[in-house]
Amino acid sequence: MSLRILDDIVHTVGVVHRLCLVIARQDPDLSRQMKRAINSVGLNAGEGLSARAGNRTVRLESAMASGREVILGLRIAGAAGYLDGERVAREVDAVDRIVAILYKLAYKPR
Repeated sequence: MSLRILDDIVHTVGVVHRLCLVIARQDPDLSRQMKRAINSVGLNAGEGLSARAGNRTVRLESAMASGREVILGLRIAGAAGYLDGERVAREVDAVDRIVAILYKLAYKPR
């Protein structure tokens, strides 16, 4: 499960970075913030999945919080008209799925 989620995260990082190229044309600040947040999802998830006990939970919580930041960034980009609604919905679902899996991994009994 852990390796699969990391593959999904890496794929989603690529998708969000490509969307940020579109967003950057009209809102460079939002684009930069979203790229930092999606990178944080991947880096914290990777670190958390190889950590133990409290550090594991803290890193996975950071990854989840960054994921929620990306979700809101996508919704803001959609509301501002930078991205079409269908694309926003699809990518919000992908990031939300990642956050849900990270939650299960953070809080499942070991």
